[in-house]
Amino acid sequence: MTVNPTLAVFEAGGKTGTLLLEQATRRGHHVRGLEHHLPDPANRIEGVDYLRCDVLEDDLADAIRGCDAVISTLGVSFTPSTAIDPPPLYTKGTRRILEAMGRAGVDRIAVISATFVDQQPAAPLWFRLTAVPALTNILEHMRAMERMLEAERGLSWTAARPGWLIDLPYSGEAQVKARTLRTDCFRCRHADLAALLLDSVVSGTWINEKPAIGKPETDDLEGVLALREELENLFGAASR
Repeated sequence: MTVNPTLAVFEAGGKTGTLLLEQATRRGHHVRGLEHHLPDPANRIEGVDYLRCDVLEDDLADAIRGCDAVISTLGVSFTPSTAIDPPPLYTKGTRRILEAMGRAGVDRIAVISATFVDQQPAAPLWFRLTAVPALTNILEHMRAMERMLEAERGLSWTAARPGWLIDLPYSGEAQVKARTLRTDCFRCRHADLAALLLDSVVSGTWINEKPAIGKPETDDLEGVLALREELENLFGAASR
């Protein structure tokens, strides 16, 4: 890939997408930020070319034509309705991105999946028995996305599998392993995930792989009491 590649980033206004834009522009890369609802001008990253597009409805080929790689940070937030019937961002959305890449002559993509699509011994047992079942339908969409990437001929892909995401600054200490998390690496920082996605496409690493990424955190961030409160707040907000 070129020294300063041009990257198309889907869901550029989300947490991971925004951090990825910041990291990419600091490195001197050219970035197109693709988003259904564009950020307010005051919240945009300097140097990013923002384009409005609906991944489920619009023709995406022109938006990514001329890019060296695509990074999809598309994600589904947890609510009672999405848990029961997730919007097809991972399935139909990814399919439409791949079709557009074919028309635009782009063959490199990195996407966000999740470690919990497979059994994760590093995750606490109580978490696997409570939180993971609530995410069953969303995780099945992620599995379908991974199968879609595996079946695509002539495509170089990376499906990053973060642990339970947390909004903390970039650490540079994340542990990456094929498919499953390393021991004691249950959580993953959004900024560390953004760096993995960016590095994988720029450096040509983890091609046709599913790297799991996580980092040990202190007990106040990953202990039973802390996580129980976090999950209660998440699920409680979703039910209101």
